[in-house]
Amino acid sequence: MLLDSSSYHATASRRGTEDWRFRFARGKRLSIPLTKHTLDVISQPGVTVRSFTLTRNRLSLCIALDVAKLECTSTVGVDRNLRNLTVGNEEETRHYDLSRTVRIASTTTRIVASFKRDDSRIRTGIASKYGMRRTARTGHLLHATTKTIVAVAVQAETGNGIGRYQGHTCSPP
Repeated sequence: MLLDSSSYHATASRRGTEDWRFRFARGKRLSIPLTKHTLDVISQPGVTVRSFTLTRNRLSLCIALDVAKLECTSTVGVDRNLRNLTVGNEEETRHYDLSRTVRIASTTTRIVASFKRDDSRIRTGIASKYGMRRTARTGHLLHATTKTIVAVAVQAETGNGIGRYQGHTCSPP
């Protein structure tokens, strides 16, 4: 059920608990008690409840948060190869070593290939187990590297070329 923001609001009841009231049909209203944390989050300035899903035992709120824009002084480019990641602009270039991810992938491939069981179900289970392990280990390294790049870019007020981090990117001046 999608509603506009004028059809629901938080109000205080006589019992001292906060309720979230919304109108879902002409003249029909429903009041749901919420926890203090939930009310604190949706009562912050810049937070709007876009939609909600109400089931028998759960209320799920979809919220939107206004994010302050960063003023960028320059931009950086990102180049990722198999074994390294390079981030830089006209003034500075940084290299990040990703050869450990290649080592993890080759080790996993070697481990899976070493199993000689002639049962496709068992072989598939083993390959799945080690494949998930490889994904988790390499994903951790890539996430940590990307987080470092974004932290450095935000500290230097620089927009970066990583598309997923839209709150931190900007166009050149």
